Amino acid sequence: MSTAATTLARILVIDDDPAVNRMIGTTLRSHGFSVSSAYDGSAALAHVESQELDIIILDLAMPVMDGRTFFRELRARGDTTPVLILSAFGAREAARELRADGYVQKPFRPDELAEKIRSVLERAA
Repeated sequence: MSTAATTLARILVIDDDPAVNRMIGTTLRSHGFSVSSAYDGSAALAHVESQELDIIILDLAMPVMDGRTFFRELRARGDTTPVLILSAFGAREAARELRADGYVQKPFRPDELAEKIRSVLERAA
C-alpha cells in the first residue's frame, strides 16, 4: 500500500479512556487518517459490522468487553481486519498470544503510533 493510500486508511480506535481516545484520534487525523472511536469491545463489534475498516487500534483493559475478548470474537466472525494492540500492560505478549498484527506500548510517541500503523497497512496490502 502506498503512502498516499495509507493516509486514506479508515481506523477504528477502541479505548475506554475518552481523553486517550481523543488524543489518538486527533494525532491520527493530523497524519491524514480517517478515524472513528469506540469505548469498549461490545460497541466496537457493532461498529465493525456497520463500517469497512482498514485497521483497528485496540486497548486491552476495558469494561463491558475487554480487548482480548473483542479480538477473539472479531476473528471468530471471520473478520481479518489488521489489529494493532495498544496497551500499557503486556502489549507485546498479548499481540503474540492473539496473533495480532502488531503492538505499541503505552505511553507512546504519537509519531511512533502513526509509523506503526503505516507499517501494518503496508504489510497487509
